[in-house]
Amino acid sequence: MYQYRFRFLFIMSLRYILPGLAILTLGRLALLWFVNTDIELDTRVQDLLRALWVGFRFDAKVVAIGFAPLILAGLLSLTSSRLFQKITNISSWYATIIYFLMILASAINTYYFLAYGNHLDVFLFGLFDDDSQAIVDTLWQSYPLLSGITATIIIAFFLGHTFCVNYKPWGSNKRYQSQSIKSHIMYCMAIVAFSAAYFIIARGSIGSLPLKRYHASVSELPLLNATVPNAFMALDWAHSDYQKQENLSSIEEKELREQMFAVLGKPTPYESTLNNNYLKNNPPHVVMTLMEGMGMNMLVEDNKETNDLLGRLRPYFQKEFVFTRFLAGTSATIDSIVMMLFHSDVPTISHSTYSAKSLSDSALEPYNHAGYQTIFIYGGNAMWRNLSRYLPLQGFDHVYDENTIIDTFPEAKKSAGTWGVADEYTFKLAQEILEKASKPTFIYIMTVTNHSPFYVPDNYQAKPVAASPRLKSRVHGETVEVSTMLKAYQYASDALGGFIEAIDDSALSERTIIAATGDHHLRFLSKGAQNEIALNYAVPFFLKVPKKILTQTSYYYDPTHIGSHRDIFPTLYHFSLSNSPYSSLGGENLLQKQPVSNYGYNSSVVINSQGVYRLSSPKKLYPWRTLLTNEPEAITNSEPNWGRNYQKLQHNFLRFRVNANSEKHALIRPTTTNK
Repeated sequence: MYQYRFRFLFIMSLRYILPGLAILTLGRLALLWFVNTDIELDTRVQDLLRALWVGFRFDAKVVAIGFAPLILAGLLSLTSSRLFQKITNISSWYATIIYFLMILASAINTYYFLAYGNHLDVFLFGLFDDDSQAIVDTLWQSYPLLSGITATIIIAFFLGHTFCVNYKPWGSNKRYQSQSIKSHIMYCMAIVAFSAAYFIIARGSIGSLPLKRYHASVSELPLLNATVPNAFMALDWAHSDYQKQENLSSIEEKELREQMFAVLGKPTPYESTLNNNYLKNNPPHVVMTLMEGMGMNMLVEDNKETNDLLGRLRPYFQKEFVFTRFLAGTSATIDSIVMMLFHSDVPTISHSTYSAKSLSDSALEPYNHAGYQTIFIYGGNAMWRNLSRYLPLQGFDHVYDENTIIDTFPEAKKSAGTWGVADEYTFKLAQEILEKASKPTFIYIMTVTNHSPFYVPDNYQAKPVAASPRLKSRVHGETVEVSTMLKAYQYASDALGGFIEAIDDSALSERTIIAATGDHHLRFLSKGAQNEIALNYAVPFFLKVPKKILTQTSYYYDPTHIGSHRDIFPTLYHFSLSNSPYSSLGGENLLQKQPVSNYGYNSSVVINSQGVYRLSSPKKLYPWRTLLTNEPEAITNSEPNWGRNYQKLQHNFLRFRVNANSEKHALIRPTTTNK
């Protein structure tokens, strides 16, 4: 009778659920083991216990949901021996599939954590938007895919069939043939109680709110919090975040003006460069280079004798303008590109439903209005993120990629890696364009060589590199070869230095401004060190301005000034354009004589003259210990809302421009220059 089948279902559910809990728990313990190399968990026992407990609740929730179809089918078939038999016959295969997904997802989450310092997040979907073949090649070369999947299948099959229970029809068990009414009532109550308990576990809570995302915050340490959700919960949150990215509803101009005044101290984002007769009569070429992976988290390891990370860039780093207390706008390439060029906090905008919309107030507008030729050069394929179509719509006259580079320099094809041609050829194309230019030219370069899987072109003779104890402690696992990673970083810097050297030795020297920064920190280095919060998101900002221009402009250089990507174009405008209005959400000329605000913005952290704070916990500010490192203990942040308010302003400014027609937008644009 149904009593026997219910008893069997109860035992079967336990035997299948417990291994599932074990798989997800082991996945979390693996993350905690890696985290323990960065933060001493034995000094944070309470935080650790909370992480384990809340993590276990998330695991129970996922396992319960995963096996819910099987359990529900079993409950609905309690009155049918034949149907119940069929369900139990497939249960071991169902469990095998569930275990396979759990093991695979946990492994992916672990490797993702090692590469990006977080559980699966919205950036994962950005990877799917990337060059699919390059992603496959990267995964194949960097991770044990074949052996890992094979092992996962074997383990899942073993668990699914080892813990299964063979169902024997009721007829072989006489004890359930005769039951009293009281017994029927008791079993019905047991079935209801079992169903209710299962529902509560799947919900994760007996309170008014189910177990949700905010429950994962168990510590002031983001790295520990990142271990709390399992891969499935993290993936669900990431998917939700990804879907929200393109919800760019309209916003009223009045609301935007009020928010600008609150954050910027003025109702519009517009500034203007000063009148400069020399720049008016001698407009320089401008080259802005976004260097793949040029993060300060690696550059602090530079040592000319033992670990050279600059190559031919070194002499220019020593004598030109360099800011190191400087944040990338985001932690991903496309995110930083669209934020820097288009004031967009939505990384998918170039390949979204808004990709056909021409945005006003881009970083290119001042150069377009000044009669510049504007060019984008990418060392990879320009179909990446739809750039070949999107960038011309936003004001670039030409978009060149690896195909143009190889056509111009056929030998570049032999140097190509997973993501594109070696950086030296990208710079060679830029040099050739400048040499042939008949009008002022602005070039935006995106390099690719310093991207995993790391490699060094065969023709490059690397200078000495060596991993310090700090670096060894930051690189987890064996997914990257440290020596190759260091040489790839050195090569990219050297290629940039070679380009500057070539321009410096030519007639272009006195009429070419060259700027460079990193798109984000170098990946595969742990973010766990509590005294390196800012360093984990910092990139250098290098600027070379011809001496003739410097003698004709006013400037003041303080290498300790704080800034971020938003300050790059305002700085470039002031040394290349005369009496030119431009749009800036708080970005400043870092070489101005007037005091700068000393704010650096990243979508995850903010730095100011007092210290650094995370946007996830803005009330805790970590004071500076040195120019690049912070104290590990936090104090109360005197202005915790600035980062979130700026983030909101950035998003609303994009919403306004995406939805505004030209007539409406004219209301907020200046009709004359400010100066």
